[in-house]
Amino acid sequence: MKRVFVFDVDGTLTPARQRMEDDFVGFFQSFCEENKVYLVTGSDYEKVLEQVPECILNLVEGVFTCSGNQYWEGDKIVYNNDFEPSQDLFDFLNRCLLRTSYKNKTGNHIEVRPGTINFSIVGRNCTDKERKAYSIWDRMTGERKMIRSELVSLFPAIDCVIGGEISVDIYPVGCDKAQSILFIKDRDPDCSIVFYGDKLTPGGNDYPVYSALDENTQDLAVCVEGWEQTRDHLQEHYHG
Repeated sequence: MKRVFVFDVDGTLTPARQRMEDDFVGFFQSFCEENKVYLVTGSDYEKVLEQVPECILNLVEGVFTCSGNQYWEGDKIVYNNDFEPSQDLFDFLNRCLLRTSYKNKTGNHIEVRPGTINFSIVGRNCTDKERKAYSIWDRMTGERKMIRSELVSLFPAIDCVIGGEISVDIYPVGCDKAQSILFIKDRDPDCSIVFYGDKLTPGGNDYPVYSALDENTQDLAVCVEGWEQTRDHLQEHYHG
């Protein structure tokens, strides 16, 4: 059975919102030359270009961005899902910003992307140091989990998942990263998929991919904590 590899980006191929490490680029370029590879991310395509070198993007089959709501082959967009958030949803997110006890807010808290909203209490204008500080706060308080729980309770047609270190991704129910798996399976129904991600538990933004995999076709999900684990697992099981 033909094997297809699908990779999350942040926390799986790169440090969060950082460029792929030079130590990993050569290895992963070689891997992409030998295998059929797709990328899937909650970020938009502009952020992918900042993080993933052109030599890698030229080798992969395609890139699913905005939680699977856009699909790119090279610099050409293949499909795009629209999403028109309600004013009630914006009002809820603004209330979250007002009531949080987290003091440091940097701006760009509600980022509307194709098919999805990315929401962050600290804001996407944060520095790496500010990002790390909020990530520690969130682990201690569970703030993002609480926002997610309240949002899906108030808006039954909306889903929300925890992505990266500082944000949540919000979109209509079903418009999640699982779209990537359905697209690949429709294109190549006889393939088996190996997915690498760092947020595979319920509520994480990779969990929909995990849920869409089919053990009967030998699909597999690999949970990692950082690009180093991705490299080591690939090296041990699939490379050379």
